Amino acid sequence: LFHHMKENSLVRRYSIFMEAFKTLNVSGESDALLRQVNPHISLESISDEDVDPIATGVDSNLDRGLIVILLKKYNLVAVNHLLAGMMDKNLKLDTVTISTIIEVNCAHYKRDDALLAFQYSIKMDIKLRRTAYLALIDILIRTNTFPKVVEIVKEMTRAGHSLGVYTRALLIYRLGCARRPVCNTKIFSLLPDEQKCTATYTALIGVHFAAGSANKALKTYKSMQRTGKHPSLGTYNVLLSGLEISGRLSEAETYRKEKKNLQNNGRSDETVSMDEKICDILFVGDMLSWQVDLDQ
Repeated sequence: LFHHMKENSLVRRYSIFMEAFKTLNVSGESDALLRQVNPHISLESISDEDVDPIATGVDSNLDRGLIVILLKKYNLVAVNHLLAGMMDKNLKLDTVTISTIIEVNCAHYKRDDALLAFQYSIKMDIKLRRTAYLALIDILIRTNTFPKVVEIVKEMTRAGHSLGVYTRALLIYRLGCARRPVCNTKIFSLLPDEQKCTATYTALIGVHFAAGSANKALKTYKSMQRTGKHPSLGTYNVLLSGLEISGRLSEAETYRKEKKNLQNNGRSDETVSMDEKICDILFVGDMLSWQVDLDQ
């Protein structure tokens, strides 16, 4: 951008020059080219008071250009400093740029900076890319920041994005292992009815068993049946494991018979829904253990 401005004899007004000067210095970049582009402004005129992150009159297109350059250099300190200033001045970026800032911060394990960009998107009413929401959910799970996950899912749903069958079931399952039944219940309630499938119901059933609430688990199972969702082998695995751990052996025997009937009268692959298959991938076999520690 600076080279283009120099070649075409384009100069910027003082307030924009100061914002660029400040950003380059924060990021450790040379300001020599900036001064060549703007020879009408002398360095002697720059005082400490001038280098203010809340400078007025900043061109948001220039800010976006600087952010793109800094992202390519992975200079996230400067990017986040510039973004904080834009938030204070209510300057709006586009969806692609703010989503990229979040994704790059998450990729570099900069959780707090990624959350800053997320809060900026909420304040400016910007709907992010689906990949940005998923990146946030991933880093929050990795850093045990579970309550924030609910907020991310809420905004993701509001933006019209789907978590996907596997992701939403795995998310509920993961939070269940972390003993977060309240977060799980909130996330499940945020899902549109068409996204509440066998896999997500089964994951929530497991969460209630993990929290020691066998009655809530069975109530959720009955709600699942009322909505017309078919239990899969994975669903029965969760029910049997939970009831046995809870000491409710007679009820477990009832569901054991149902599971056996399902196995003997198994449906063909053509009649088994994708979410039932995913449910089996998640919950069939020895992998199911609601005693698992979060770090395992």
